[in-house]
Amino acid sequence: MSYKTIVFSFFLVFINGCVIAEDNSDKQGGTVAEKRDSVDADKREAVSSDSRRLPVSYALQGTSTAVVGIAIDKKGYPLETVKAIILKPGQKVVFAGPDEFQIAFKNKKAPTMQLDYRSEKGVITVVIPKDILERPEFKREYARNKSVEFNYAIRINGRELDPPMIIQRDD
Repeated sequence: MSYKTIVFSFFLVFINGCVIAEDNSDKQGGTVAEKRDSVDADKREAVSSDSRRLPVSYALQGTSTAVVGIAIDKKGYPLETVKAIILKPGQKVVFAGPDEFQIAFKNKKAPTMQLDYRSEKGVITVVIPKDILERPEFKREYARNKSVEFNYAIRINGRELDPPMIIQRDD
C-alpha cells in the first residue's frame, strides 16, 4: 500500500471526527462487556447518543473501497469513527490505524474464510467476495433482510470496539 493511501486514510479519520471513549481504566479484570455494563447510565447514554451521530462508511465515490480510520484515546481505548460499514459484493474495506491492531469476526461468521486479521504497518484490507450473497450460508439471511450483517471486533491493546459490517445490493 502506498504512502499516499495511508496518509489519505488518516485524513479521512480526522474528517469523520472522534467520540469520547468511556474510561474503564480504574477497573481491573472482567470482559469488555462487563466493563460496559458497569458504567453508570449517564455515561452510557452520552456514549450511545454520540455514536448515533457518527457517519456510516461506504465505498468512496468512484471507487470500490471504503476507508475506516481506527483511532485510540490517551489510555489506549479504541474510538468509534463510524457507526457501521455498508458494502456491496466485490467491494473492500481498508482499516487504517495504529501499527498493531486486529479485526476479529465473531460467531464464526465472516465474509471470507478468514476470521482474524492482523494489521500490517497499520493497515488491514478485507475484500468482500462478489458472490457472497449467493453463498448458501448467507442466502436465507439476505432473502429475509435484504442484507447480511457481520459482527466483528476491532482489538487494540486488549480492548475492543465492534461496529457492524453490512453487505447489501443496490436494489
